[in-house]
Amino acid sequence: MVYDLPAGKIARRQLVDVDENTSVLDAAKRMVEGNRGSVMVTRAGERMGILTERDLLTKVVAKGLDVRSTKVKEVMTSPPVTIDHGRPLREAIDLMNMKRVRRILVTEDGKIVGIFTFRDVMKHMRICSHCGKEVRSIMNGHEPEPYIECECGSRYHKKCSELVVNCVNCSRTLVTHVIYPEPSETFSG
Repeated sequence: MVYDLPAGKIARRQLVDVDENTSVLDAAKRMVEGNRGSVMVTRAGERMGILTERDLLTKVVAKGLDVRSTKVKEVMTSPPVTIDHGRPLREAIDLMNMKRVRRILVTEDGKIVGIFTFRDVMKHMRICSHCGKEVRSIMNGHEPEPYIECECGSRYHKKCSELVVNCVNCSRTLVTHVIYPEPSETFSG
């Protein structure tokens, strides 16, 4: 199952780096240009921290700091939450939950080499967003089940998508053919 994959298997390796003396404004521009929610912070070329969207919001904007004069090193998260690339994904998810972070950095030989977020984890999972059960895949040695995938990446069993109609995560319409359950098939029936 996906939880047994090594954390390094799903990590994105194309990281955006900024020097610790970069202004918060320039770092935010790099995040926007790269369509990223974070940048790695370096000191003498060595990655030693991370600046996230949340850092910008809670440590800069909410405190009214000047984005032009505030340096990344003043508001970054350091040391960042990391996990070794060979550790199972289930451990990485537990660590993310315990530390209350949305992204985790992946290390190899003590050096930061990748990153993944909860969204990256969800892309590799085949869990129905309505019922929470696995959508069986031929990759797991099962007879594959038909499913519907929303534009946001959420997946639904075909029958669940006909019950839900709109995606629970982004509200987009999933199907045009709707099946209404019998009262006995509902929680209140």
